[in-house]
Amino acid sequence: MPSVSLIIPVFNEAESIYPVFHEIKKYIIPDFELIFIDDGSTDTTLSEIQSLADEDQRVKCISFSRNFGHQNALMAGMDYAIGDYIITMDGDLQHPPSFLPQILDKLNDGYDLVATKRTKTNDKNFVKKIFTKCFYRFINLISDVPIEENVSDFRGFNKKVLSAIQRFEERDLFLRGLFSWIGFKKTVLSFEAPARLYGTSKYSYVKMMRLALKGTTSFSFKPLRISLLAGSFVSLISFFLLAMSVIAYFQGKTVPGWASLMTVVTFMGGIQLLVIGLMGEYIASLFRESKKRPLYIVNEKINF
Repeated sequence: MPSVSLIIPVFNEAESIYPVFHEIKKYIIPDFELIFIDDGSTDTTLSEIQSLADEDQRVKCISFSRNFGHQNALMAGMDYAIGDYIITMDGDLQHPPSFLPQILDKLNDGYDLVATKRTKTNDKNFVKKIFTKCFYRFINLISDVPIEENVSDFRGFNKKVLSAIQRFEERDLFLRGLFSWIGFKKTVLSFEAPARLYGTSKYSYVKMMRLALKGTTSFSFKPLRISLLAGSFVSLISFFLLAMSVIAYFQGKTVPGWASLMTVVTFMGGIQLLVIGLMGEYIASLFRESKKRPLYIVNEKINF
């Protein structure tokens, strides 16, 4: 029977540590390791994990020196996982452990990668649902790598996929894009996400926007091409306006046009600032990649 490594990033999830472990034990094979990634929690999350690890040696932990982010935490877990199959999931029980046998069955059937797709999230409000839909529409509109809507970080894969992911040296991690990019034999399972037992979601609107921007600059040059087309279009319009102004001047039909002039000037200025800002994001991404800083710094390891 293949061994399984479960990777769970947690950030201020002290109340969920014991419940998620007990739920996992109900549905997973005995030969597993559960790796918690403490992403710089400021509550008692680490002490809860330590207590659980003292009770069960299958529970392990990597504690970061500070908060490095969810994507980096997932990568850390993959760096330390030793199982034949690896499963990544959240620690708030919105990725239901009861779904684990189905993921393992698909992996045993020969699939290299089993992704999961949320069909419904019971405690997600209307605004966040709209924001999430816009997030995926935006990513797929400008990205060269299609990303299926509502596909989560709840996924299972084998060591062949793990080796492929570990070959990447990117600092701006967007794992959903990487898992879509690498290929391999893949299937997608649908699940309904239950409401959180404790706390609130750590993925704010700002973090979602940052993730969207990271995915955009990591996987596509389309924004720069769109900027080039927009700049060309605006320049063409400006040329025709200039020609019309010269003709009107020689015909003696010119009138004070402060409002139209200000409209054109501000529109042109806005386009220029947009393009400069977009180029700045790509340059900043190159700057971060060139420094090659570590994705995370480990402060403490438990049961390794």
